[in-house]
Amino acid sequence: MKVDRISLLVVVLLVASPLLGAEAAKGAAVEKGFVSIFNGKDLTGWDGDPRLWSVKDGVIRGQTTRKNPARGNTFCVWRGGKLKNFILKIKFRIENGNSGIQYRSKETAKWRIGGYQAEVENKQGKVGFLYHERGRGWLVNVGDIMVIDKAGKKKVVGKVANVKELIKAGYYKPKDWNEYTIIARGNHIIQILNGFQTMELIDNDPKGRLMEGLLALQIHAGPPMVVEFRDIRLKQLPGKYGEAIRLFNGKDLDGWTLSSDKLKETWSAKDGVLANTGKPGGYIRTTKDYTSYVLHLQLRHLKKGNSGVLLRVTGPDKVWPRSIEAQGMAGSLGDIFNIGNFPMKTAKGRTRGRHTPKMHPSNEKPLGEWNRYELRLIGGDLELEVNGLVQNIATDCEVIAGKIAIQSEGAPMEYRNIVLVPVVSE
Repeated sequence: MKVDRISLLVVVLLVASPLLGAEAAKGAAVEKGFVSIFNGKDLTGWDGDPRLWSVKDGVIRGQTTRKNPARGNTFCVWRGGKLKNFILKIKFRIENGNSGIQYRSKETAKWRIGGYQAEVENKQGKVGFLYHERGRGWLVNVGDIMVIDKAGKKKVVGKVANVKELIKAGYYKPKDWNEYTIIARGNHIIQILNGFQTMELIDNDPKGRLMEGLLALQIHAGPPMVVEFRDIRLKQLPGKYGEAIRLFNGKDLDGWTLSSDKLKETWSAKDGVLANTGKPGGYIRTTKDYTSYVLHLQLRHLKKGNSGVLLRVTGPDKVWPRSIEAQGMAGSLGDIFNIGNFPMKTAKGRTRGRHTPKMHPSNEKPLGEWNRYELRLIGGDLELEVNGLVQNIATDCEVIAGKIAIQSEGAPMEYRNIVLVPVVSE
């Protein structure tokens, strides 16, 4: 009997779910591909000043006092190897003072580290920014997407969030447990705090950027402070990533082509946003072809309606070009539609004709709020992730270069920060 890979995966997950629940109850949720790198008992695998770092009740604790101060910024370094392309999830709580999570960093002396730093402090609108310790200094403010060019010049090219709205939504809980998610692929970096994206960086500076390095936790020099960390999980990402590409420049439609001249008034670009009125139906597509990549973007529905992101589009422009559709309809983000009999395999139990509904209930934001949509199409494998949750998968997708298209399909919608990270090898 032939069993497809997706059906087998579903069975495995169903069998494993009680065990996963037990682990989650222990405070160390098991997630596919992630490995816990802190045992919750001691500093095995970690290296820091024993005067300042300790473990108690499943927590790494960094503390200074007036009698026992830090002699400059000091770090507890993970000795499990260097990080290159990865997703890191880590919970922290800080009572006072300043701290940070170092990644892709270099050791300049014993317990001295320089590199990218995700900011940790009890300041709303500040916690979540990106700093370069012992390097280029302050990099990306909360709410910004930045591009650093080959000469090292920094330029804010758009917004990933409105800071006032982040604070109102409770993106950070002072003196309580918060969770960072840090994603690094090639020269593309994203930081997420409690599910809210706080910044994004495309670092094209060959002299300043860091593509590989150490992970470490910071105690900042200065007044007495206490910071704690727990539930540290790491997912190493295989393959090699090329230079990130901003498919939409935030200003105009350069690099895109309309599927029909009738759409000239449908699409517009302003203030970093790619907008469509929804009528008439059709799409806008890239002028270039892409095969394997991670496509990260934000979208929002201004009212209930339909749209979609089409992948590996081939053939002549028409209303329904041969492609894989990552559904964009309000309430249906994460659904897959097969257009033009595109060769691929989806879960048999969920697929009805061309349509494969998502695996979980909708986790979309309310109308008018931005959603993070990450479409990972690498070789024959497809994953659709909505606001941090994988909602759908497909396998054995035909590997063919094709355009990327965004549909106009009846309702006004907006897109921004459309970034493609090529996968150049697996």
